[in-house]
Amino acid sequence: MRPEKKELTEDEKFELQVQQEAELGRLARTYTILDRNRNQFGGPSGKLAKSRRVLDIFKREQQNILTDLAVASADARKKEDERRSKMLGELLEEYDIFDEEIKVQKAHLNEIDEQIKMVKKRVLDISSKQITDEQMHQRVIKGEKTVHTLENKLEVQIKKFCAISAHNVKLRQEIQHLLIERTEFNKIWDKLINNLCIGKKFMLDLIEQATIAYDQREEWVSKLQFLRSKAHNDLIVHIQEMRVMQRKRDNDEKLQEFFAIKGQKRVMRDLEEKKLKRRQQNRENLDLQLERYISIMEEIKEFTGTQTIGEIAKQFLDQEEVNFGMFQYVNYLNKEMEEISDELGSLHNDIDEQNRLHMMREGQQADRLDRLEHEYQQAEKEANDKGQELRNVDQKLKTIMTGIGNLFRMFRCKNDPLIQLLGHNETINNYNVLLYLEILEKNIQEALVSVFFREKQLHDRKKLK
Repeated sequence: MRPEKKELTEDEKFELQVQQEAELGRLARTYTILDRNRNQFGGPSGKLAKSRRVLDIFKREQQNILTDLAVASADARKKEDERRSKMLGELLEEYDIFDEEIKVQKAHLNEIDEQIKMVKKRVLDISSKQITDEQMHQRVIKGEKTVHTLENKLEVQIKKFCAISAHNVKLRQEIQHLLIERTEFNKIWDKLINNLCIGKKFMLDLIEQATIAYDQREEWVSKLQFLRSKAHNDLIVHIQEMRVMQRKRDNDEKLQEFFAIKGQKRVMRDLEEKKLKRRQQNRENLDLQLERYISIMEEIKEFTGTQTIGEIAKQFLDQEEVNFGMFQYVNYLNKEMEEISDELGSLHNDIDEQNRLHMMREGQQADRLDRLEHEYQQAEKEANDKGQELRNVDQKLKTIMTGIGNLFRMFRCKNDPLIQLLGHNETINNYNVLLYLEILEKNIQEALVSVFFREKQLHDRKKLK
């Protein structure tokens, strides 16, 4: 069984109709474009016909070119071309030659035009510079006045310059004298400084020696004090020993006297026993004392290193002499230290005196230096003022020389002799100004004579008329 077709709705039908219309419009446009292209290419006025006509034209031109090429490649045409080429080369050479001649003639004409312009300009300058007799007379009078004024100014400036030069000479002499004094002062100052350094060095040496002597004095005083105390102690010990020995001697004498008195026999048992005990006690004491003395003697022998009493006594005497010599040496050192102290005091006084003199001289030298510096400043100020005046005078001299140069050119003076003499140096300076003035004066005199002669001629002509 066939499936039943589903009926379309109104909207679907409308959409289907719209699609069909759009497809129909597209096909119509395609047909129109194809028809137009067919007419353009296939018609009598289409692009294809135009291309064919252009191709025919190119073919005809190719045929003409081939024909011309065949004609040009013929022998007769080659000879004609060679003849024409040769003729063209000759014509070009002639053109170059004539072109060079034309350029030369143009340059010559331009140069002639420039010369004509220069001559015209020179003629105009000469005609403008030409002056009358009256103007010449006025210029001569003005030049005379200017020369007279410049001569007066030059004389005044020369006098001022001479005065300034003389004053400068005096100032230079004074400055030279001050420089010599300054040199002498520097020498004396250096000498004093050297002496002061030597004195300071000597003073330092003395102070050092005094310090060393004072230290030695302290050392020897301490040693002397020690020796004094030791000698005093030894003396006390010796006195005590002498006293002990004296007491022992006195005791021995008393015992001897007592024994002599008691030498008589007395028979008394108790007394004998007492005497025996006393003697035994004394003997024991003497033995103890003897042992102590022996031990002391042994210590002395051990200390001195000798075994005989004579050598010990001799050594003691020698030591006493040494101690006495040391005592005398210490006294001598004390005396020398006192003398050195007195000498140091005098040296300190001399140093103070020298310092006072040095301070006084330093003050005097400072005052003199201030005075010299003030004088030097005044001299320098005067020298600067005179230098400024000299520069002003130089400026005025330059102005005068410039005026002389203007007058020299105004009167048209010739400087050929000066050029030969000065070596092509036309500048007016202090050395050649007199030569220029001499030439200028000569030309002015000649001008005055010429003017006087012309005035006389004019006066004579007026009389004749």
